[in-house]
Amino acid sequence: MRKVVGAALGMVLLAACSSNSGQPASSTSSSAPAGDVTVMVEGHSHTISGGVECKTRPAQNNATPAESGTQTTQISAHDSLASVTLSVSDLSPPDVNGFGISLTSEGTRYKMPYQPVESATQVEASRQGKKYTVTGTGQAETTGQNTMRQLLFGIHVTCP
Repeated sequence: MRKVVGAALGMVLLAACSSNSGQPASSTSSSAPAGDVTVMVEGHSHTISGGVECKTRPAQNNATPAESGTQTTQISAHDSLASVTLSVSDLSPPDVNGFGISLTSEGTRYKMPYQPVESATQVEASRQGKKYTVTGTGQAETTGQNTMRQLLFGIHVTCP
């Protein structure tokens, strides 16, 4: 069931990422590197306009959360409505070492504080060159909720 949900979420995310074709790209005065990030939580999607930063460095097995592989890519992007922070390994397929997401949509704020991946099936990732797709579930709080609960999410990143 989880693989079916993950596959469905991935297809919806990819459709959301490609739905802007044919529209001119907006220019920004920010010095943030070029790139593209689309984040989706509970069916709400947003393309981050603030650029994306991707830094690769040697993996730190003693970090919290522990990093797998020999290299780790730290990915971060944010604008006024959303932010994404990912730690992704160089393995094939890549492991997600940790993630954090926030998204405000239609008056609701979804916030997944930075957290480690707790099981091999919680979060799935794929990489094609500098493009990453990450789907899964994470502990989150939402506007008006006092407790954390599991929410589905999807992220599509193109690093500069």
